Amino acid sequence: MTTMKAPKVTKCIYERIYDRLNRLTGGINEFVAEHRSLKLQSKGFMDLTIESFGYNGKLALTHYYLLNGDLVPDPDMEILVHPEMKMAEALTYQDTFGFKTVYLDDDRRQFYPSRKKELNQFLNTWLNNLQKQGFYK
Repeated sequence: MTTMKAPKVTKCIYERIYDRLNRLTGGINEFVAEHRSLKLQSKGFMDLTIESFGYNGKLALTHYYLLNGDLVPDPDMEILVHPEMKMAEALTYQDTFGFKTVYLDDDRRQFYPSRKKELNQFLNTWLNNLQKQGFYK
C-alpha cells in the first residue's frame, strides 16, 4: 500500500503579503482594527513606521529620512488588508520621485493591471527584505 503526499499548495502573492504583515505586526487583524501605529528599528537601517487607519482595513508602511529638517517618506505604501480572506494588497506607492496608485476610484472596480502587479511585487519583496534586515518580531 502506497501513501500519497498531499500536493504542496503555493500561496498567491496577496496571501504571502498578508502572512508577512501578520508576522511583522504581531497580528495584522488586531493591528488594523485597533488603529495602532508601530515604529520598528533595526541597526544600520532607516526606521520603519507602520500606521493603521483602523476603520477601513488600510495601513501605511513607511521609511522616513530627514532632509533639511523635514521627514520625507521614501518609500511609503498604502496597503489594504482583507482579513476574511487572509490577503493584503498594495493600493499606493510613493517615493521622492513620484506617486502611483493601483485603483482609479474608491470603489476599486477599475484599476491598472500592470501597476497592480508591479506594486504588489515590490511590496512582497520589500517585506521579504525587511525580514532579512531584522525588522520582524
